[in-house]
Amino acid sequence: MIWFSLIGLSIVMLLLAWQGREEPLSFLKSEQQQETIKEAKALNIRLLTDQPLKARIRIGLENVRSRIGEHLGLKVLAFFLVVAGLTTMIQPYLIQLHPLLLFLGLLVVLLFVCLHGLQAREKRQFDASFPDALNMLSGAVSSGESLMQAIVFVGDAMEGVVGTEFKQMGHRLSIGQSPDEVLQKSCLRFPYGHFYFFAITLRANIYRGGQLKDIMQRLNQVMFNSHALIKKKKALTAEARMSAYIVAAIPVCFVIMMKYVSPANFDFVVNTGEGQKLLYYVVISEVIGMGIIWLLMKRVQS
Repeated sequence: MIWFSLIGLSIVMLLLAWQGREEPLSFLKSEQQQETIKEAKALNIRLLTDQPLKARIRIGLENVRSRIGEHLGLKVLAFFLVVAGLTTMIQPYLIQLHPLLLFLGLLVVLLFVCLHGLQAREKRQFDASFPDALNMLSGAVSSGESLMQAIVFVGDAMEGVVGTEFKQMGHRLSIGQSPDEVLQKSCLRFPYGHFYFFAITLRANIYRGGQLKDIMQRLNQVMFNSHALIKKKKALTAEARMSAYIVAAIPVCFVIMMKYVSPANFDFVVNTGEGQKLLYYVVISEVIGMGIIWLLMKRVQS
């Protein structure tokens, strides 16, 4: 029974991790009739985001490595030591559960939490820096710089994840890579709606021309309004989210308290077949319930 529980938990975590990837803007993916093949190519987001599965896995691993930052080996070693330490601490409470099985279960859960946390931290850094990058890019274009020179300028002037990516974009353009290839790599590095819109804007300007400065200013205003709506949504749903967290924590706290208050009942739940069925039911119900709440929150955000 415990094997089925861990397998189900792993499947739910993987599905949530896959859902955490932000999809391209829906209005950019709609298949509309275009006036010319050139215009359709310029506005087709699939040309920037579609990649084979092998390439997606490789790029995903590279993104995770970039999010972790320096001292990758030490951080990975520290992560495994923390998982091993938690396994040692929790094992006395679950006598009949094999330590290796408990270690693997904790590894899956904590790996999902850490990866999701790293992506959320990068998204916050991106949201904080990208409007400044758009302002600098718009100013450089207005002063007469070419698009490539403006991108190089932003990369040299900014720090953080956005500045590093603009620097990489400028380097790729300077060595002769095509704009489509450069934007494709950047879209896979930053799979966020606002960056997709930025890439589409650049491609449309490259193919058809136009007032890039005005478009950048409008995109910056759209991002500002979007951030305001997100903050309003978080404020309106804060009470519901906190209630969900408290309800989810009650069974865990109750089981821990029962270990000391009522050892006989704890032994029945943990070490007997009938009690373990109740325990597995509670764990699976908690995971499914929190997964549903998380998906509902994602739907509100999108």
